[in-house]
Amino acid sequence: MIKHILKIIWNQRRSNVWIFMELLLVVAIFWVMMDSLFVDICTYKTPLGFDITNVYKVNFGKISPDVPGYVPDELHQTSDGEDVIRLADNLRQNPEVENACLAIAACPYSWNTSWVNLIQAEADTTQKADVFQRLQVEPAYYDVFRITDQEGHPLRPIVEQHTGDLVITADLERDFWNGQSGIGRQVKWNSSSTESITVAAVSTPLRRTEYDKSRPCFYVLWRSDKDIIETVEWAQAQNLECFIRMKDGFRSEDMEALLQQMSDRLTVNNLYVSSITPLQEMRTSFLKPRTDNLTKKSVLIGFMLLNVFLGIVGTFWLRTQYRQGEFGLRAALGASRSKLKQFMNVEGLCLLSFTVPLVLIFIVNMLYFDMPDTYRQPYSLWRFLVTFGGTCLLLAGMIWVGIWFPAQKIAKMDPAESLHYE
Repeated sequence: MIKHILKIIWNQRRSNVWIFMELLLVVAIFWVMMDSLFVDICTYKTPLGFDITNVYKVNFGKISPDVPGYVPDELHQTSDGEDVIRLADNLRQNPEVENACLAIAACPYSWNTSWVNLIQAEADTTQKADVFQRLQVEPAYYDVFRITDQEGHPLRPIVEQHTGDLVITADLERDFWNGQSGIGRQVKWNSSSTESITVAAVSTPLRRTEYDKSRPCFYVLWRSDKDIIETVEWAQAQNLECFIRMKDGFRSEDMEALLQQMSDRLTVNNLYVSSITPLQEMRTSFLKPRTDNLTKKSVLIGFMLLNVFLGIVGTFWLRTQYRQGEFGLRAALGASRSKLKQFMNVEGLCLLSFTVPLVLIFIVNMLYFDMPDTYRQPYSLWRFLVTFGGTCLLLAGMIWVGIWFPAQKIAKMDPAESLHYE
């Protein structure tokens, strides 16, 4: 039957060439859209490396000298660093709070980031240090954001079991030591530095948002209050980030009542809690431009899908209707209804299959010029099968729909009536 169908397609090549060109263009465009959507979905579904459920960012403020309640410097018995530590402890002691931590340049869904040089201690002095994101945190930070190691174990106990002032992500471990364990290894800020820092633990990869690929980065640990106090001396207390994780069942609507209940403990000397923001709200605001772009992209794909669907279905519908006489003749010669439907479907799929070699050449050229997004998702056999296979199945379904409706009508028609069209 295939050989016979190929002969018919060749004999009708003048009309079929336009259908072939339409299918070729549609398959190529569909593959581009499917590949882009595949990368977006896979990236979005990849674990972030942290959990912001029930996590709130506490913002600090400092009382101005002209405001009532201001404490002059000569009356201070504690430093700003000690004040911010005490404020965090006050928050941590509330029964509704599961844990609290201090950090700097470590807030998810924020533009406040810090980047510094880092290199392996054993690297050659001629090797240039790369720049990586640095997050300065307390060990409690890993509990607040439920960060784990690569095996899924809570990271804080591992950090406390090992010495060292640095925690690196799995991406940085792979970049530096190519699959070997980084725990206990030495790093330094640049190739000429004489000071080495020990890696205490390795965390899961960390992603900035749901739309970004994970990047190599590292955490600088504040293992004691002294480390925080020294940081506050140059960073200022009100610029530190404080995060609290509320216990399960706590509602964001109850936060205002909680703050009123704790009002007398939310000020230490001139430092006070100015506001508390749910990270879920920060996430929504931070991702809004990306989410809007994805929505527009999805609407555009849906619109194109509808147009292509109507175009392909209409083309094969009219093509099948136009050949009623031919199929009536086949029915008169003894072809069964199921045989007629099978014949028409196979003919449509053959036309689609002819586009495959040229589309494969198109894909190879796209990959050669690095047009698909291979940064967030490497191009693999699985990605090819899903995107190209999905494109072909989608087009095959449209062709089937375009053939099925008129084929049903033709199959039910009396052969003598069909012959009138011939």
